[in-house]
Amino acid sequence: MADKEQKFTIEEAKKLSPKFLLRLINKAKEYLKTNDVFQDLCKEYGVEVDIIDVIPVKFGEIDVSGKCDHGVITLNYKLLCDGDFFKDYSYLVHESCHFFQQCFGDKATPSANNGDYLYNPAEQEGFQKQVEYIADEYGEHEANDYVDNLLEHHEKDGKEKEKLKDVLMDKV
Repeated sequence: MADKEQKFTIEEAKKLSPKFLLRLINKAKEYLKTNDVFQDLCKEYGVEVDIIDVIPVKFGEIDVSGKCDHGVITLNYKLLCDGDFFKDYSYLVHESCHFFQQCFGDKATPSANNGDYLYNPAEQEGFQKQVEYIADEYGEHEANDYVDNLLEHHEKDGKEKEKLKDVLMDKV
């Protein structure tokens, strides 16, 4: 999952045809149906893996890699710029977790904007599933690197970093 060189700009990604983007999304959905981590996530929420076929997913201009708002998943166009969307399926796992929380949970989920994002239990569950997926697909080393980069991006260090890392790596 090492970072790859940018193959095209965000402006070029935004100009990709809706038909092409839908093919990318559908390919990701078909792949996730066969993934053990996604299958387990579906079992935890008592839904069939085919539910992913009806989850609304689109690309958009957002300030994060992905978000799920009122049951609609939006992925950032920036995920397309390196030409390797396959390595970004983990974001769809994370956001699918939020879809399940929002649509099949027994209580409202707290907004990612409330308090410290990484201490939000709904976000922690999403990251745990995402990290588990990364470990399953690419190995524990890549999952560890992802969590380290995430914590660095959110300026966590010392004991706080270690505590959060333990939480986020819990499923690995």
